Amino acid sequence: RCAGRVEVFHAGRWGTVCDDSWGLRDAQVTCRQVRCGHALWAPGAAHFGRGSGVIWLDETNCTGSETHLAQCPARTWGHNDCYHGEDAGAVCAGETAQVGTDRWVGSGVSDSLEPEPPHLRLAGGRHRCAGRVELLHLGRWAGVCGHTWGPPEAQVVCRDLGCG
Repeated sequence: RCAGRVEVFHAGRWGTVCDDSWGLRDAQVTCRQVRCGHALWAPGAAHFGRGSGVIWLDETNCTGSETHLAQCPARTWGHNDCYHGEDAGAVCAGETAQVGTDRWVGSGVSDSLEPEPPHLRLAGGRHRCAGRVELLHLGRWAGVCGHTWGPPEAQVVCRDLGCG
């Protein structure tokens, strides 16, 4: 099952989410973001272990319809009155996440649920599975040279983005 401490990537750093006002709607957005089914439970109190470093989000108040946590109303990034004993978690119905711009990097009691920052994307297309291939390098998006590009390379990109 997909379950773990919720961590978000913001301003080039990973950080946790505080459990103040954390609930099933917030977990639902998290589970959707990492493509792991619907939320079953939204544990707090560092149920999946204490994180370290910055606590990015506090007082999240998702409606449940957002596509990612950054869309949910919350205190200003990094402003909180929390400590890591209040790290939020999520338990989702899915067994494994689909690899795409976000993915699970672990599951189980001591691992984290971490949306991975996108390092690969398709830009300028009519939908998420069409467009120009771009890579994130040193904080900037850049196109990929098509000189030696072929079907095998395209298949890798499509598979990595969960596009078939």
